[in-house]
Amino acid sequence: MIIMDLKIIFMLIACVVYASAYRQMQEPAATVTLKTFGSNCRQKCIQYEVYCQQDKDDRPYQKKTSKFCESRSIGRGPAGRLAVLNNAYVDGEIRDLIKSNRLHRKRCIKNHGFFIGLSDRGSEGDFFWGNGEMIGHKDYENWARGQPDNTKRLDRKNGQDCGQLWYRDGNRGKWDDEYCNERPKGFVCEVPDNPCTTLAK
Repeated sequence: MIIMDLKIIFMLIACVVYASAYRQMQEPAATVTLKTFGSNCRQKCIQYEVYCQQDKDDRPYQKKTSKFCESRSIGRGPAGRLAVLNNAYVDGEIRDLIKSNRLHRKRCIKNHGFFIGLSDRGSEGDFFWGNGEMIGHKDYENWARGQPDNTKRLDRKNGQDCGQLWYRDGNRGKWDDEYCNERPKGFVCEVPDNPCTTLAK
């Protein structure tokens, strides 16, 4: 009877720890809403959400962050995705948000980075954003010096195929190619808010 009671207690503790970790992933550490204009000149807003590092057991790391972002929406609006930072304005605003909230420190990210919606999984060296846009030679880029380098030390088969905002060796959120499933990371989601409700006072 005592052994059965102890098993129940341990199961309850495990559930509380799991729920706490899941809740932490669900709550962004910081958010900002940026206003833009679509092709038809209609105002639209996108809420960007910065999350601290995943739990080390939360594999596959980049895939889980992508799925999580896709589960985000505002009201009955469209689904979110890992952030597309394809212009200097948005990229700069997100890096400013991270810096002003000190999210680049170890208390938020022990593994020095935040996954964003950039990948060359399909073809090595051809980087695509989550919206299907490929980075061309005339497009905005913000790679750290010497990146992307597709290091294969930890993953000989795939190398580094997932983009991150990198906070190591003096890199203040510049882009880097990172292993998709070797190290847990923070991540940045973007969630469309077409009526701009998140800017309402």
